[in-house]
Amino acid sequence: MQYRVIQSQIELNGFAKNIAEAQVVALDTEFMRRRTLYPEVALIQVYAQNQLALIDPLLELDLSPLWDIFQNPEVLKILHSPSEDIEVFQKFAGFVPAPIFDTQFALQVLGKGNCVGFANMVNTILEVEIDKSESRTNWLQRPLTQKQLDYAASDVFYLMPCFESIYEQISERGLMDIVVAESELIAKKRAFMVPDDQVYLDVKNAWQLKPRDLAVLKELAAWRRNKAEKKNLALSFVLKEHNMVEIAKRRPTSLSGLRNIPGIEAMEVNRSGKEILACVEQGKSISEPQCPQKLLRLIDYPNYKKAAKELSAKIKHIAESNDIPADVLASKKQVNQLISWNWKKTAEERASLLKPDLLQSWRYELVKDVLKDWDV
Repeated sequence: MQYRVIQSQIELNGFAKNIAEAQVVALDTEFMRRRTLYPEVALIQVYAQNQLALIDPLLELDLSPLWDIFQNPEVLKILHSPSEDIEVFQKFAGFVPAPIFDTQFALQVLGKGNCVGFANMVNTILEVEIDKSESRTNWLQRPLTQKQLDYAASDVFYLMPCFESIYEQISERGLMDIVVAESELIAKKRAFMVPDDQVYLDVKNAWQLKPRDLAVLKELAAWRRNKAEKKNLALSFVLKEHNMVEIAKRRPTSLSGLRNIPGIEAMEVNRSGKEILACVEQGKSISEPQCPQKLLRLIDYPNYKKAAKELSAKIKHIAESNDIPADVLASKKQVNQLISWNWKKTAEERASLLKPDLLQSWRYELVKDVLKDWDV
């Protein structure tokens, strides 16, 4: 395996020129996500036209020659499980490479979900054992070690022949459009921002809270996300989720009262205590009729099990008729997402949110006739 580490503009321009006519590009990124909300890009790996390059994004390089290729709709970009890579590009480059062929999802569509991990895929298809010991290494350190560089290069070097094998099977079964559409959906969902007034709905154990508690949680959840974005801090480094629920329950009125809540860390109080108390007061000031209604879990609805069973049966039939696994067409989570959309969301809430997976993209095209009663 030969590769080069690009550290100058001349090298980058030359590499981009050499692969400009490529129809397929294997792509990967290395990044760090320790205390930050957004991933910090540390390396970009590219393999095309039998040339493999590792590009250092920490250098002051003009990456536009590379971006032109990644944005070219005539060039197929190959990635494995690209969800976080998509986020890297959204934040670092301001765009998502397209079209994308996700080898992990393609394997799932083919019914080979037992080999979706990258190392397992390479072993299964190429009979090559790869060393994954560097996967959790510090990619922001400089200089990178030889072992790190070799590891990063192998991710795209072996990705290309795996793709060639998978692509042949996907093409034979006419599933290419589904594979590309799934990555487009992932990018759309990654870019979407839930409105501030609905962030609290995704907080674990929010269903345990009373309406007044939920009014406080609603303020805390929106504040926490906004602060995390401004400071580029992971949400848990602003305020841990379970602590947010306890604060909403106890509604402290002072910093000492906040410190006395079990589980609250000194760091949380020192960094954000006054802001937390302000959220509590704002939640307490909301009139009773304006407080959020108590949240129900799907299991609390009498007809939930029957509805989920009927939906799953219909989806299984559609999946079988299209020769794709039922859990790829709709996982249990995606079925629940559709039921929640119908039963738990108001028309106003639905107007400001993305539709469930089953009501958009390639899935909708397959299920729209059978599930038309759920399309609200």
